[in-house]
Order: sequence, then structure tokens, then C-alpha cells
Amino acid sequence: MMDSPSAPSSILVDLELPEPAPLPSALVRVLSSLRVVLLGWFSVPEQTSPAQARGQFGTEAEDMLDAAARRFEEAGAEVTTRLVFTGDELDTISRVSVEESCDAVLIPGPVEQLRRVLVPLRGIQNVREIAPFVADLCQDGTARVTLLHVLEGDELDGDEATAASREDVLEPAAERMRSAGIEADLLELNSVAADSPADAIVEWAGGHDLAVLGETEPSVREVLFGTMPEQIVEAVNVPIIVVRHGEEAAKMAERTTQAD
Repeated sequence: MMDSPSAPSSILVDLELPEPAPLPSALVRVLSSLRVVLLGWFSVPEQTSPAQARGQFGTEAEDMLDAAARRFEEAGAEVTTRLVFTGDELDTISRVSVEESCDAVLIPGPVEQLRRVLVPLRGIQNVREIAPFVADLCQDGTARVTLLHVLEGDELDGDEATAASREDVLEPAAERMRSAGIEADLLELNSVAADSPADAIVEWAGGHDLAVLGETEPSVREVLFGTMPEQIVEAVNVPIIVVRHGEEAAKMAERTTQAD
């Protein structure tokens, strides 16, 4: 008896209605190997109830969401749509990402094709979730994946830092990636010491088409829309994907961050 194929990794893509920012066709193609949860959210003024807004704008919003969904479906993606009328878009995005069991959330940016993917690492705690996601994203086997271990300041010096980084973080992370299905010759392993991890990621992301980050806290709302992803997007103008963690993994990653 043959094993049934596993479900693809899932990503939440949000669209602000009634005038959604257009998603580049190349980005739609890049995400087509994933299950796309397309969240259309309609901002409701304080004096208007969500029910009133849905009654007035529901049909128009559904049509816009369906049109966006068709683009992903035509590219080959499995698509789930959600339409929400809300007064708190960040809470809505956080809630729906949990309700739909999304593995990741997209922060859009321009992309032409997927040739190089940057995966910054603070440690190995988030690799368990990141590795299968990156493997699904890059399943055509053409994109190179850069694993970048960011050491803060004078955490270690010189050759000792490089050796420890490779042994403790990069090689175990690479093994996870290989086990998830990424070919060894597509992996590049690098470490860098930096006073500001965000600045280091910005510098490296400039040479890549997309960056995949991991959560470091249980709060999806705070992490996904925190300063680091926004800084990268604004500085290098590439799509950012933030991979969510299970609660226990997130707590472990947060303890590691606080200990640095």
C-alpha cells in the first residue's frame, strides 16, 4: 500500500479590501507549491458594526477575494479563502493564522523568480518548522538556500566563533534541511557576527530573492509584525515569510533570545 502524499505547507496571505495591493505574478508563482490561506479583511470604522459592513460590502468583497484566489489556483496552488470584516486587522490576521493552522505568514515584496532563499538563524530551535516549509517552497529543486547564523557582537571571536557556529547550528540545521528533501549542493552555510542582527540580515537579504524567518515568541501578532521583518522589507524590498512555531518551540526560542 502506497503512502498518501503529505499535505503541503500552508501560508497566510492577507489582502486589505476593498482596494487590495496587487500581488506580483511572480510571487503568486513562487507560492504555488503551498496551501495558500487567502484572508481578505475589510476594515470597519468604529461606528459601524461588522454585520452592517458585510451587508453593505459583502458581495463586492467576495468577488475581489474570489478573483485573487483564482490567480493562485491557476498557478497550481491549493487555496482556502476567508473573508472578515474587522476593526482590528492585526488581531484578525493573528487569529486566522492560528484557526487555519498556517505554517507561515507572508509579508509581501517584489520578486522576479526564486533563485536564492535566505534563512537567518539565531540557533537551531526554529529549524524543525522552517526546514519542511523551505523544502515545500523550493520543491522544484532549483533555488539555492543560504543558512545564515547571526552571532551578536563579541559572542565569540575569530576562528572559534566560526567553528562553534558550524558545529552547533549550521551543520545540524543543514541536516534538517537535507532530511526535509533539500539537496545538499543547494545549501550554503555562513555565519556572521553583528552588533545588530537586523542590520546583518538586511545586508545579506539584498543578495537574495526572499527571506524566511522564524518566530521567537509565542505571540504571532507581535512577532510577525515586529520591527525586524518590517525593517528588512523596507530596506531591501524582498518578500519575507515568517514561519510560525508550536507553543513549546516558541517558548524555547524566546528563552534563548533572552539569554543572549
